[in-house]
Amino acid sequence: MDLASTPFFGMLRQRLDHLSERQRLISENIANASTPGYRPRDLDTAGFERMLASASNTGGVTMVRTNPGHMAAGGGSSHVNIITRDDSETTIDGNAVVLEEQMARAAETRMNFETGIALYQKGLELVRL
Repeated sequence: MDLASTPFFGMLRQRLDHLSERQRLISENIANASTPGYRPRDLDTAGFERMLASASNTGGVTMVRTNPGHMAAGGGSSHVNIITRDDSETTIDGNAVVLEEQMARAAETRMNFETGIALYQKGLELVRL
C-alpha cells in the first residue's frame, strides 16, 4: 500500500511542501534584510485552503457539514502564488524587510510544520495499528 497515494497522507505531504517553501522564502527575506531595494516575498497564505477546496471538488478529500453551526467550505484553485508583501516599514534605501515580522512568520511556519509532522506520525501509528 502506497501511503503517499492516500488522500490523508497526500494532503499532509502537500501541506509540508507548502510550509517548506514558505520557510525558504522567509529565510531569503532575512538574508536580504540589508539589501537596498529588497522587498520581502511570501507564499499566498490562502494557497493551501484553495488546494484543499480543489481536492474536495475532485474527490480527494471530502468536507462534511455535520452540524448547521459549521462553516461551509469555500472554493478556489490549487495554484500556490509567491507574492511580494512589504512589511510594516520601508527604510530610506527601499528595503522593506522588518526582521521582527519575518521571525514571527518563521515561528508560525515552524509550529504549523511541527503540527503537520505530528499528524503524519499519528497517521502512521494508526496504519500500523
